[in-house]
Amino acid sequence: MQTTTLASKTELAKHEAAIEALFGECFGDRLSLALWRWAYLDNPHGEPYVSLCYDADRLVAHYAMIPMPLSSAGGRLNAYLSMTTMVAASHRQHGLFVKLAEATYERARADGVDFVMGFPNEMSTPGFRKRLSWDLPPSDYVASVTKEQLLEVAQAVPLPQRTRHALNLRDPATRAWRLARPGAQYQWEDGLAYKAFGDALDLLAFDDPTQLQALPAQRKINLLLPAECTALAPFKAFDYQFGGRSLAGTFDASAIVRQMALSDVF
Repeated sequence: MQTTTLASKTELAKHEAAIEALFGECFGDRLSLALWRWAYLDNPHGEPYVSLCYDADRLVAHYAMIPMPLSSAGGRLNAYLSMTTMVAASHRQHGLFVKLAEATYERARADGVDFVMGFPNEMSTPGFRKRLSWDLPPSDYVASVTKEQLLEVAQAVPLPQRTRHALNLRDPATRAWRLARPGAQYQWEDGLAYKAFGDALDLLAFDDPTQLQALPAQRKINLLLPAECTALAPFKAFDYQFGGRSLAGTFDASAIVRQMALSDVF
């Protein structure tokens, strides 16, 4: 088996077909190439880091992270989002998950990446905690509420503050890219970002409670919250684990504003 770590969109594009095939094998579904190209190739914030393992001509493992910088009054952090971790069923006893992840982290650390973060699913969370030493605080959750319920507790919902780090959608390049994610139509109103999700709305980001008044009425609103925000816990729809690991800098989950805009899913 042969492994390599890439930090070049041009080089990564050459592996598109192999990545698409491995995705189908691991998840039983076709990879959206439009979504993949958006995340990896169209990202305006820098090069992705992708580690690959081939067994002859067949791609059997993949670990990757894309640039997702966070901003605060103190400056901009060179953060990356971990996503699309894959190991073929035939090669899951070879330690490839850890080997590729550590190779990716080593390359990123050498290039000055502050930390990697992400939202590991229920099946992969134990591996991220035990094998990759990720810091995984009590799980975040997605709440589903009416507009009236949200407005009642809006002051208790964590917001981007000067001392906390968040994805800065007021930056034109960041906003243009994030709200161009394929598969959805996003709405932006001076700091408020959301999209339709069936009969409900996914609240991607806001930076002032007064902006919530602009949300459409008569529709449930889904929003991501940290565990310590208990005001909407009775309306929890599902858990959504967040975590990360320090690289060249320090990862501190409590200093990061978690909103749906941080995740590649929403």
